[in-house]
Amino acid sequence: MADNGKKSNDLLAVLSGLMPFGGFLGKLAHGFSGSLFDGENQVTRYEESHGVLITIDKLNKSFDDNHVLKDITLEIQPGEIFSIIGPSGTGKSLLLKHIVKLLIPDSGSVLIDGQNIHEPQLGETARNYRYSMVFQSSALFNSLTVGENVGLWLREKRVCNERRIQRIIREKLQLVGLEGKEELRTEELSGGMKKRVAIARSLAMNPDLILYDEPTAELDPVTSDELARVIMSLKEKVNLTTIIVSHDLNFALYLSDRVAMIHDGRIIEIGTPASIKKSQNPLVRNFIYTTTKGIKGEDD
Repeated sequence: MADNGKKSNDLLAVLSGLMPFGGFLGKLAHGFSGSLFDGENQVTRYEESHGVLITIDKLNKSFDDNHVLKDITLEIQPGEIFSIIGPSGTGKSLLLKHIVKLLIPDSGSVLIDGQNIHEPQLGETARNYRYSMVFQSSALFNSLTVGENVGLWLREKRVCNERRIQRIIREKLQLVGLEGKEELRTEELSGGMKKRVAIARSLAMNPDLILYDEPTAELDPVTSDELARVIMSLKEKVNLTTIIVSHDLNFALYLSDRVAMIHDGRIIEIGTPASIKKSQNPLVRNFIYTTTKGIKGEDD
């Protein structure tokens, strides 16, 4: 994307799925979900949003002889901030990919607001929710300004007129603490600012569900804390369900309503941050005390 013409052509190609990195994967990697691009009915209810109920029942996934996810069962309530924690390689991000339909389980189900999302007969037009994903890398378009990144989907789908788009961009940037930063280029942003722009871009779609994959990756502790405060403040201002996958225990315990820990492909504990800190499960305690400083149970 060395010039404006090539930039426009490449963007349209990615968004229409014509490039190798297009299609559903391309849209997701840049904060867009397939359900947002397919079907004008998704745009007609743009002003509405609701936190969704997610029910996962006995979900299993194997790759050859490697049984990665084993009878995963959990329920995430509408409007909840729910974190999935655990050591690297235990299946956290893999579970997230099932929730956004990047992978199909070998057995078990994922239901969102009562709909089994992996049923073949459930087309995009039957889906009654919108979702978006914030990836580790933020996946911003380097050739666009902050405002252009945030407003990209709105313009591509012609959701509303330009005046309204500009107002939405300002509103979403204000929500993440970046008011007045519309004209900055991505190379001018710190790592934490890039994360917040990626969140604002996802919020511009007015999603019912937002997912974060390792949001504190490559961030220092102070910036991670700022990001946690942003995500927490959104709960008071935006009606959506939040799922976070993270190995950063401090981050997860600080902002979550509930936390689930995965070990060896299984959910071994689910509870509030307070109950997780007090857990007597040796695997949970070992994870807490060997990866995090300053976390103590109430009786320690």
